[in-house]
Amino acid sequence: MTTASITIDRRAALKARHRQAILDAAAALIRERGKPRFSVDELAERADVARRTVFNHFSSLDDIVQITCTRVLTDAVDEFRAATRAAPPGDGSRYSLFSEIAAAVQGMDLPSVIGYLWGVLAEDGEDGRSESAMQNVFASATEQLSLEIAGRSDELDQFEVEVLVSSLMNGVAVAARHWITRTGASLDADSRAIWDELLGRLLASVRAGYAPPA
Repeated sequence: MTTASITIDRRAALKARHRQAILDAAAALIRERGKPRFSVDELAERADVARRTVFNHFSSLDDIVQITCTRVLTDAVDEFRAATRAAPPGDGSRYSLFSEIAAAVQGMDLPSVIGYLWGVLAEDGEDGRSESAMQNVFASATEQLSLEIAGRSDELDQFEVEVLVSSLMNGVAVAARHWITRTGASLDADSRAIWDELLGRLLASVRAGYAPPA
């Protein structure tokens, strides 16, 4: 390896460390304060980087908050991956693949994830984050899930996989909105029962489709 290559690798490693430090600092500040209420200077100090370094990696604080929230949902995606990999593959049919995805989603602790996201992204005066930010987080997870399950079916191509996953994840986002309206995103036995009900209705609707009965 040449000296120039070593220098480039070191710079890339330093940039990656700085980016990770900024995101970790943002996550810590959000946990401590319950909301993304911090300045760029506070974030830079916590991450032990210069203020300009923050903007070398991110366009705004909103950008940092959204990526931080996406990482939370990514943890749930990792849980999904573990569940699907542990389960034996089905026959590769559309119905079989949907059943695998549905079982994995039902096994995830989505109320905790959605409660966290809503607490961070919910509107709160001028510092609030719009509902579209939450939808963007789900869109990122949809892309990851599509890539994860594309190889589990010989019957569906990439397009059909993305349609299936996006239909389900968009439905999860709708269920999340109704769950928040009914429960205030509280986490107790009653609110979790409501989530199970909404998720069950969603899965039944997507599985059955809207064609007239035969």
